[in-house]
Order: sequence, then C-alpha cells, then structure tokens
Amino acid sequence: MNITLQLSDTAYQRLVSTGSRIQGTIGLINPTEGNFSEHRKGQAKPGTRSIKLRHGRASVGDTQVRLTLRIGLDEVDVIPSQVIENESKEASAFIEGMYDNVFGY
Repeated sequence: MNITLQLSDTAYQRLVSTGSRIQGTIGLINPTEGNFSEHRKGQAKPGTRSIKLRHGRASVGDTQVRLTLRIGLDEVDVIPSQVIENESKEASAFIEGMYDNVFGY
C-alpha cells in the first residue's frame, strides 16, 4: 500500500538534514492520502525540577507533580511491586524536599 503524506516544512527539513526518525500520527484524508502531525516533545517548563530514578523520573512543577515508572517484565531479579514501592518512596522524599525548600513546611 502506498500513501501520499503531507508534512510540515520544519519536519521535512529535520528529516532530510538529520536522517533520524520523526514520531507522529497520520490522519488519513482518503485511503491513499494523509496528513502527518508530529508529536510534541515533552520539554520541561521553567521552574520544573526533576530527579532521574532507576526505572523512571519524578518531577515537581508549579502546577503538578509527576511520577513515571517503566519496568520491563523481562528484567531479571526485578519484582515490579518492589520497584514501585521503593522508587515511589524515593520520589516522595524528593518532592517533600522540594516543598520544604519552596514553602518552608
């Protein structure tokens, strides 16, 4: 199957200059034509602090707190429930420290 795609000039220039992949979605207009929409890269807002964990990341911003974990089920000697418990405690201590510094709790 061949599909004719329409993509933005910036996406095309980056694709040609770097040769790397561009992630996005294709919205089909009809079975053979579509528009490509590039996924936005998640960039931290100013004032956001984060900590890298063994299996993810915890971040604190002005409006939200985020904890992301990715545990491969094929990792040897890793029990997912223990990773969730241990790394959430580590993230909690980091977040608590951030609030202590900012709000003086």
